[in-house]
Amino acid sequence: MTAGATATEGLRPPWAAERRTWPLLPLAPLVVVVLGLLVTLAIGLVGVDHLARWGDDHAEERAALFADVMAARLAALPPERRLDAIQLAARRSGAEYVLVTPDADVVADATLGTPDKASLTQILARKKGEAMTRLGRARFASRPVGIPPASVFVVVLVREPAAPDGSSALVTALVALTTLLVGVAATVAYAVARDASRDVEFVSRRVRAMADTRVDPAGEPVPVRTLDEVGLLTAAFNDLVGRFSAAEKAYRQGLTRARSADKDRAAFLAAVSHELRSPLNAILGFADVLLTEVDGPLTAEAREEIEQIKGSGQHLLELINDILEFSALETGQLKLSRASIDVGPIVSEVVREAGVVAKPKNVDLRLDLRGPVMAHADARRVRQVVGNLVGNAIKFTQSGEVVVSVWGEGAAACVSVRDTGPGISEDEQRIIFEEYKQTREEKRKKRGTGLGLAIARRLVLLHGGTIHLVSQLGAGSTFTVRFPVNPPLGAAPVKPAVRP
Repeated sequence: MTAGATATEGLRPPWAAERRTWPLLPLAPLVVVVLGLLVTLAIGLVGVDHLARWGDDHAEERAALFADVMAARLAALPPERRLDAIQLAARRSGAEYVLVTPDADVVADATLGTPDKASLTQILARKKGEAMTRLGRARFASRPVGIPPASVFVVVLVREPAAPDGSSALVTALVALTTLLVGVAATVAYAVARDASRDVEFVSRRVRAMADTRVDPAGEPVPVRTLDEVGLLTAAFNDLVGRFSAAEKAYRQGLTRARSADKDRAAFLAAVSHELRSPLNAILGFADVLLTEVDGPLTAEAREEIEQIKGSGQHLLELINDILEFSALETGQLKLSRASIDVGPIVSEVVREAGVVAKPKNVDLRLDLRGPVMAHADARRVRQVVGNLVGNAIKFTQSGEVVVSVWGEGAAACVSVRDTGPGISEDEQRIIFEEYKQTREEKRKKRGTGLGLAIARRLVLLHGGTIHLVSQLGAGSTFTVRFPVNPPLGAAPVKPAVRP
């Protein structure tokens, strides 16, 4: 871990992937040293190669020079003195001499290891170049003794140096220069890395302090101590924190305004509930009185008109109740009063009451109750959810049947409502549980607010249950609701909310 990575280890989220890094402080000098050694090695290899080539060329030039000089001297000497001449030249020059005929036969030899005839034949043909002798690699040159066509040739062999001349001095100079430069560079790299590590560690400590849950997340800005990359990063971080603080402040202000608006809306809805329900209840009450004919008999036309007044009033009251119910769910004012209940009797009562509406439409409403089915739920809200589903099924089923089934399934109490109505398209199924969304059939009848299924869904989710729809156009729909059998772990009893 680098110093910066070590300092920020506490800030890494648990889901972040671990990535191994190298420490910055020892890494920078180490990289400088390794690079310096590699550069020195490369320079040394190139220098030695150049010295080796220079030594080979120098040996070739010496061989050519010795061959020219010896050929001229031997041409002025009688044949019997030529052997002494080449032996003396070999001792003084350090080169090797051999006199051969044009057919590569040796006439006089002043070498430590005479080349074979095949090698001498090639040497005479090439006149100069490189050859392998018994003593190693050597540069050669051959010259005719006297005016061509000569009867004898002098061959000079100059051995190539095993180590290039000056290579030891070059290596010594490179080692000294490398030691000096790499030492200085490593010291500078260490100092820079140490300062960078300290800056990173300082910034990391300040960031960790800002992440402490006991202090303000924004905290104090991190001081910019340098103008390098760490300083730029610190300045960018301070700018980010400033923007975060401004956004948090705006969010808190908006949240405060939203809470205030929610309170105002709740108060407004409570007032509306009182102001609208009172006259509506009066209208519905007087409509019931008129229908009982206490004040005298009614004509058929008058009775029909009063029934229309009563139906419209009840519908308006249902709309007001839906809006108030949804508002309570949105603001979190609606609480559940959960207990261990038997779902069967609640559903049976809903089916019995809904039969009054289903009978005039010739819709067969049946209940399939499969023994006692217990659930941990609010009985009033369970009745409300099932009543909404059964009411919708009867409303949209013109003929056929509506079957309500109740059964237990593992840790859930299940209630399904299946109808033989027109069904719901796939596009409408995706929005059927959204607020203020209605199917084409509901829009055509212009009834309801589009909140019934949204409220049912929210009540089911508030219980920790699920609601699921399976439908096909022309084949009816099936709504399935699952309520939990057991209370959630650690759940405390909840008192029912006081509704306006």
